[in-house]
Amino acid sequence: MSTHSNTSRRLSRIALGVLAIAATVGACDGASTETGLVPQQLLVPGDTIPGTGQLSELQQRRAAWVARGISNYRVELRISCFCGGDITRPVIIEVRAGAITSVVDPETSKPVTNTSAYLTVTGLFDAAIAERSKGGNVSVAYDRTLGVPVRLEVGTVANDAGVLYFLSGLVTDDR
Repeated sequence: MSTHSNTSRRLSRIALGVLAIAATVGACDGASTETGLVPQQLLVPGDTIPGTGQLSELQQRRAAWVARGISNYRVELRISCFCGGDITRPVIIEVRAGAITSVVDPETSKPVTNTSAYLTVTGLFDAAIAERSKGGNVSVAYDRTLGVPVRLEVGTVANDAGVLYFLSGLVTDDR
């Protein structure tokens, strides 16, 4: 069996596990004692709409996200790129007051020490806007309910000149 197949299966199991955890958290009443987050919204896989990736669309979607006032949330992020190391492992990012406060590997439950590659939702929009502003490629699909990117390609991954971001399981306590 190929390493790629094993990796794909492992990522699928992780994604299913995270979705199961998110569903369990979503079914609970009250705040999580660990983080204080109260589940309000969950990104639903498959409930997406394609975007154009045009600059004006990205700016409008970013403004709509900011206008929601969501500054405290937790989300799973997976990065795909031609880059080495653990950066392509799924992580759970916790954001408080609009800033990343922790990045955790859901498989090991250990904190990620180098968090420089990970972005907030606003940071993802900013990266896409910067790429588009210089004439680069942006491909995006949005969550139908929240309008956040659930699949975002910044640059061109196929040419080894881009990064692909996948977001899922967004949980927020902002109202």
